[in-house]
Amino acid sequence: MPATNWFRKNQKKLLGILVVFLMVIWGIGPAVEYIVPKPPVGEILGEKISQEEFNDTVIRWARVFFKDSKVPVAEQVWKQMALVQQAENMGIFVTKDELAQEIHSWFPVDPLILTNKEEYRRMLGSVFHMTEYQFEKTIREYLLALKLRFLLKNSVKITRDEAFQRYIKENEKVKVKYVAFKARDFISNIKTEEDEIKSFYDKYSGNFPNVEEGIWGYKEPEKVKIEYVMARNDVIEKQINITDEEMYKYYENKKNLMFKKEAEDTLKDGGKSEGEESGGSSVSEYKPFDEVKEQIKNNILLKKREAVVNKLIADADDEIYENIDRGEFISFSKLAEKYNLSYKVPTNPNDGTNYFTKEELKGVIIDLPQFAQLVFDREVDDPSLPISSLEGKLIFKVLEKIDPRIPPYEEIRDKVAEDIRYEKAFKKAEMIAGKCLEKINQTSFEEGAKFIEEETGKIKIVETGYFSRPGFVDEGNDTEVLEQERAKIADMAFDLKVGESVVAIDGRGEKTCYVVMLEDRKKVDPKKFEEEKDSIIAKYLIEKQLAFLSEWESWVSKKTQLGKSKS
Repeated sequence: MPATNWFRKNQKKLLGILVVFLMVIWGIGPAVEYIVPKPPVGEILGEKISQEEFNDTVIRWARVFFKDSKVPVAEQVWKQMALVQQAENMGIFVTKDELAQEIHSWFPVDPLILTNKEEYRRMLGSVFHMTEYQFEKTIREYLLALKLRFLLKNSVKITRDEAFQRYIKENEKVKVKYVAFKARDFISNIKTEEDEIKSFYDKYSGNFPNVEEGIWGYKEPEKVKIEYVMARNDVIEKQINITDEEMYKYYENKKNLMFKKEAEDTLKDGGKSEGEESGGSSVSEYKPFDEVKEQIKNNILLKKREAVVNKLIADADDEIYENIDRGEFISFSKLAEKYNLSYKVPTNPNDGTNYFTKEELKGVIIDLPQFAQLVFDREVDDPSLPISSLEGKLIFKVLEKIDPRIPPYEEIRDKVAEDIRYEKAFKKAEMIAGKCLEKINQTSFEEGAKFIEEETGKIKIVETGYFSRPGFVDEGNDTEVLEQERAKIADMAFDLKVGESVVAIDGRGEKTCYVVMLEDRKKVDPKKFEEEKDSIIAKYLIEKQLAFLSEWESWVSKKTQLGKSKS
């Protein structure tokens, strides 16, 4: 039985023993943490980060900046922590005035409320569930990261010559003519011997295949079969009833915080702005209940749905633990029936089986990119912890794992034979393309193509319109050339002189050899660049700054380690 199952079975007993032991030996719990501190959660720029510091930062940032996030925010917060520490190392700081100005921008209400400490703290507690110190610390960290990015961005410059060279690359266009020799067009005339097939198998059997990259291989990756139960959001929502009385009570409780009219809205409605009432007293006006009724209904629905979903999954999880305590495994299908959950053993759309590779598993729970890794890290028959997704909350279990395997030659001999015929056909296509190019260089493009028709049959010469370099999209582009299978043509075309021809070999995907001739090149008019120089340089500068920041933040992330720390 897996170690995790053994722990689950004995956890109550173990925890009881541990509590008694700690009480007898150390007394109060915090003393244990003082004597035996928790290991760091990771490192940032060589400095160890404690679990307490990381958890505190995650909670604060999640409440302020990721309140409505549907995905885990730990990694995003970790990146922000790295930026904050780098900013502090560089001597960047936030002034009191900068902090106050930023805080004012967060609360577009009567500014007097921020001078009333009692009201200000009450508002922070209601909106963010944070103290004044926690909120201001979070905003200060945010400003540090922002100022660091601003300083770095402004350190990037671009020269006129640099911008002009980029302008040339972006605006220069070419048009070509080409013929294509596809491997599949020659496969019918290819013959193979048994020893060739066996040799091909021996050479590539240890590789994982990758058609897109043109890599032959016959090794099958590890596969898993899973099942899961889910408290589905859409199912739960249909069971929730919200009364007008509930909505009106919500409105009355929250209207001062959520439904207060802005001053300009009040004036538009013909009312008086705050401070203009008789006697100089200010009277707050609120959006009518009917106007915000749908918003209130959605808010209550989400809150109720979350509560029901959490309870159903928690109850199911408790029952799983109780059964593990007794050394039993509860059926997930029965669990689903008991708690009104959805039960599923996913089917792989690629082959109709219930087995998935890691890559294929990414499509099962689309909004959870880490789901595949969680599954492959799990032991067989070890139920997972509850996981949140956009569809709902789920618990999964790995039913079976199949180790990577190399199928025996006899099992896949026919497939190997087909593959080697295709590879030999590609070699023939390459040879014919070479002959065609040789004839073109002696005569003309049309004569070269006609010369080779005895071996290939009728050849289609394709003439394109003008197109830009790969990576630069323009409205006038001949989009046909920019298709994925023709990318090789566009890559090589800009290196040719007008009238020059070359063979472009693309061994990825559908293996094809192209014979390409550059027909014409539209050069850039320097005068046009000079006319628009300022706006062009400004545009390229922004792109260069963003690219630099992205590279720099990538460098900083390499200097951090989340989840591991050097001892």
